[in-house]
Amino acid sequence: MVKKKTTTAKPAATFEVRFLGSDVLPEKIPLRSVSDALSAVQDLASARDSFEETQVSPEKSIRLLAVRRGSATYQCLARAPREAIANLVRVAAILASLDDEHENEDGLVAAFRPLKSLCDVAGSVGCSLQVRLVGRETKELFTVQKEDYQRISDRLFMTGETTVVGVVERVGGATGMRCLLRVPGRTRLLYCDVESEDLVRRLGQHLYEQIAATGTATWIHRSWRIHEFKIKDFTQPRLGNLIEALTELRNAGLSAWDDITDPETFIQGLR
Repeated sequence: MVKKKTTTAKPAATFEVRFLGSDVLPEKIPLRSVSDALSAVQDLASARDSFEETQVSPEKSIRLLAVRRGSATYQCLARAPREAIANLVRVAAILASLDDEHENEDGLVAAFRPLKSLCDVAGSVGCSLQVRLVGRETKELFTVQKEDYQRISDRLFMTGETTVVGVVERVGGATGMRCLLRVPGRTRLLYCDVESEDLVRRLGQHLYEQIAATGTATWIHRSWRIHEFKIKDFTQPRLGNLIEALTELRNAGLSAWDDITDPETFIQGLR
């Protein structure tokens, strides 16, 4: 009796990432650029919050299925294909509406970091990056070029000088001139650039202490959430005694209210 050989059919790709440009071949693209691009598309396809430091769950992971020459095409397989396709279609709609006054800002915020990574890769390789659905009919979803980062930033951010009060949690590290602040009302630590090495040393002397840092902030439009902050200087706020502060306010004139028998009628009279 002859046993029949069983073969496992190759699964169909969910989508593909293409490096488009003159003389673009897989062997000419640095592995780091390929990894950064595929990781960015992984984040977009899984709708991972780019402002959180969580890993993509295994059930939403993306796997490389095949590499094709020509335009250096990387075919990918999603473990949750319907969700991945829906998320990528949503990103395509967001990019298509960038020139619209009522674009989806929340979606753009969530997709910003992976889109920035794609723009960075496009600039370093000298090409554009295209994401296409693969099926009965191949459908282009969106194409990213290095110039798109500035267009996205102009729609999403505004920059200015401000003061941020927070507790110094960490200074320095692998990147050198960085500082982590724990800011009230913010769930995650604020990663800050620091203007000089001398300022880094000064900040290091105030670990786990509250400071008032002055510098340049980049805010997200409308929500006023700080996206980036560069510390140019800092001071330590002087914290006084609450009872003494109230006494000083009273002595400055607030005690005059004691002579008014009906404050509500008095205020109405002023109006």
